[in-house]
Amino acid sequence: MVKRHMGMIPYITDTLFSFTLFSMLGWVLEVVYRSTRDKRFVNPGLLKGPYLILYGTAALVLMACVSLIHEYNIFVKILCYFLITTGLELISGFNAQHFFNVRLWDYSDEPFQFKGHICLKFSIYWVILAFAFEYLVLPPYQSLVNSLSPFVKGVLGATGVLIMLIDFVLVIRRGPSRFAGYCEKEGDLT
Repeated sequence: MVKRHMGMIPYITDTLFSFTLFSMLGWVLEVVYRSTRDKRFVNPGLLKGPYLILYGTAALVLMACVSLIHEYNIFVKILCYFLITTGLELISGFNAQHFFNVRLWDYSDEPFQFKGHICLKFSIYWVILAFAFEYLVLPPYQSLVNSLSPFVKGVLGATGVLIMLIDFVLVIRRGPSRFAGYCEKEGDLT
């Protein structure tokens, strides 16, 4: 039993580290995309810090998916990546609107959209990004993870998650009014 428990520690440190790193990288991706699109700095997301928990969550789910379907054909991968990324976006959009009364994005003006939370165009983008994640990001990331000590990964991951948790609690305590100046056309956070 002790051996099994000790085996969980590296898994937990890898998971916390992965979640933290990909939450931060997702924030960078969104800032670059939205700031370029709007021609001004845009700080996206529900939380104040430089991280988007949706991207950290998506990375963990995609890593699990890649490990399960890495030998399947491209059509199975496309379907899986479409369902995972679009599903996470839909759930996140609904949760943000329901629990925080805020729209983090709004696809209402896009064709083939559902309640402004998801649309075909961005679902295709997410599938392309999922393939880039599998083939371009994961291999060097695995090398990075394997080169770091469990202690370093644990400290960085736990610190990142703790900061995000504190940020989340502060957002909840402030309530929906925290977003009053952030929503643009009841959609994108700016």
